[in-house]
Amino acid sequence: MAKCPICNKKMKFSRKCTAVDQVICTKCFGSKKGLEIQCTDDCKFFIENKIKANKSNMVKLVKKSFNKESEDIYKDARILGLVMPFEQFIFGKYYNDINFNDDFIFDCYMKMFYLIDGQESIYTFNEVETEIFDEFSRIAKETEMPIESQKLILVRMMKSVDSVTGGNFGNRMYLELLRNHFNETGIVADVMKGML
Repeated sequence: MAKCPICNKKMKFSRKCTAVDQVICTKCFGSKKGLEIQCTDDCKFFIENKIKANKSNMVKLVKKSFNKESEDIYKDARILGLVMPFEQFIFGKYYNDINFNDDFIFDCYMKMFYLIDGQESIYTFNEVETEIFDEFSRIAKETEMPIESQKLILVRMMKSVDSVTGGNFGNRMYLELLRNHFNETGIVADVMKGML
């Protein structure tokens, strides 16, 4: 039985590692990637792991952000100068598309955040995501929104998605929230009327 060139232990299971250009044991492959092994962006396993870690980190960031009214950046009219036309674009363009849901929106906003943050090489954008990112970028440029503010806006919009998704009303509540916001109709409006 062959030995792993990294830990020098017998390999029960192995995997080809492009970074070291050798077959190594799966334990080293999993535990040392990006640490002792200088992984490259051409390794699909490294990219998948990085994307998973980014999602986990983003969910944590969203959960701990904007939990107090005093922290809400939507009180800033300049911020709303980007948010309002962008969310109006999202609602107008995608509300009637049944394939467009909260999970897709959250993941798209997350990809946009990491692209703006300089991690573009690990993410691929489909045609719809590209269109969304282009519109966000266009409005950001038009409003002269700094990069750090753009990132905060994306986290705040993800907070909105995370706060409303799921439950009895399903996985399109962010779009319903936008519908209520822009024309005061839909599920959210009906629930609010029922509470009065």
